[in-house]
Formats: sequence, structure tokens, C-alpha cells
Amino acid sequence: MALVKLSQAETRTFLQRANPAMLGVVGTNGADGFPHLVPVWYHYDGERIHIWTLESRAWVKNVARDNRMAFSVQEEKVSSMGVTIRGRAAIVTSDSPFVTDEIRQITLRYIPGLAEAEAYIQRWSGLRTIVSLTPEKISGWADDGL
Repeated sequence: MALVKLSQAETRTFLQRANPAMLGVVGTNGADGFPHLVPVWYHYDGERIHIWTLESRAWVKNVARDNRMAFSVQEEKVSSMGVTIRGRAAIVTSDSPFVTDEIRQITLRYIPGLAEAEAYIQRWSGLRTIVSLTPEKISGWADDGL
């Protein structure tokens, strides 16, 4: 069993996979010097990873202090694919159309059906923060038996 590198197109397709939509894992630099890892829902627009969250979360505070961030997505099976990303993140908290659109895009990846997704968004109407990761390095791999 060996790993092969994914092409840019394969990496993009993997990150945009919606059936099933996989969880991503955010890695930030904690204030105590230790890595801080958190599973998240996300949306990849072909250029950046966007995550809907609370501005008060520890990992978001880490990004506000040090905008270097890592992100990974991987399948949960023996023969698998995965992607890791390193880059710089930006935090936007507002009622802007950008934030509203990203919240909807992220939710629709994980909750099928517009009515169900909109109901979910309404339950979390106070959450108006999007963290966007701009990749500086992307690595994608697959088991060569796939």
C-alpha cells in the first residue's frame, strides 16, 4: 500500500464532496504553545476554506492572535483519501451578504433540504462569524489501491 499525490482537480473535487460531507479539522496555535485541534463543518469555494463559528471559541481567539492555521479532511476508511492545508486565516463577524451566503453554503453541505437547513440557521441566528483560510500549501493523497 502506497500513497499517491492527488492532482489539483482531484483535491478540489475531494474538498467539495457533499455526499457524504466530511468534517474538517482546524489546527491553530494555542496561547499555551500547544496545537489546538477542532472538528468543524466547512465550505470550500475553490480558493478558500470557510467555517461558520462563534467568535468566542478558543480556536477563533487563537486565529485572532496568530493567523497561521492548518486544516485537514480525510476519509474514515482503511483505503482512504485526505487533504491537508496550511495558510493564513481571516475572521469576519457581520450581517454582510458574504457571511449570510457562507452560512447557507456550509449548512446546505451537511443538512439536506433547504427548509431543514434554513430552520437550522434560524436556531443559530446569533452566530455571524466566518473564518476563511487562504491556503499557502495544499497536499492531497490517496491510497494507490483506490
